[in-house]
Amino acid sequence: MKNMNRNERHEPAAKGVGGPAGNRPAGADDIREATFNSGEQGPAYAIAKPVDQVTCINCFMIDLDCGILDPNVVGEAATQSADDLYEKCVCDWLGRDPVLAKAEVRNTGHGLHILLRLDEPIICAGDDAGRWDKIARGLHNVLPGDPNLNGIIAMTRPVGALNNKYEPAKTVTQLRAGERVSREEILDLNRRVVTAPAHLWMQVLQGGERQSPCPLCGVEKNSLGVAGNWKVKCYGCGQVDAAALVYRHYSPEFLKKRKGSNNG
Repeated sequence: MKNMNRNERHEPAAKGVGGPAGNRPAGADDIREATFNSGEQGPAYAIAKPVDQVTCINCFMIDLDCGILDPNVVGEAATQSADDLYEKCVCDWLGRDPVLAKAEVRNTGHGLHILLRLDEPIICAGDDAGRWDKIARGLHNVLPGDPNLNGIIAMTRPVGALNNKYEPAKTVTQLRAGERVSREEILDLNRRVVTAPAHLWMQVLQGGERQSPCPLCGVEKNSLGVAGNWKVKCYGCGQVDAAALVYRHYSPEFLKKRKGSNNG
């Protein structure tokens, strides 16, 4: 997807972020779980690693944040409750793809962590970590998730842990356990989002390669269909970049803010 992964910084958050504990933002000391190396748990500032210190990848992650989605597309309830987001949208999205269907899903308080756990860890040596980091960032584009999420150094929250960014604190729950995926399945999913995203997004987000009425213009008599690997087309919209299928899920406020940060 164009302009979705401009942040290529590999540095972890600085240890002791925010200074003394009393000055740190809410949730800074919450327990996180690394998706890399030994799967260590602890505050993010204590367990974070730069990409070049990743020697083992255990999981790939997509972060879906209720607060950045458009209620006119996903529904008002889905922008307020991660459980509703899962039940009304994400459960169907995942079920439409053979790799995503194996994902573990965690409700982290005001969003969902989609976790693709590997059946065998990927051992990194030399430049391997950097290459896999690019693949991990590419996978963020499969769904309308947080485009600022780190790649292979992303961290989830352990099931049962408290998310103290909210008042009252919210307990992390597992919405479904999922099953393990292979390295080949990860590479296949990445290949499809890189080389033929129109087919992938129409299938996952719309349920098939033709949708009526067109979800982009909303005209009842118009249908939207795949028009090549990168384009979709309907009579009213014409031929458009398939990325519109993903962008439409984000709130106008989020897109405006992101455009401003990219221009800056």
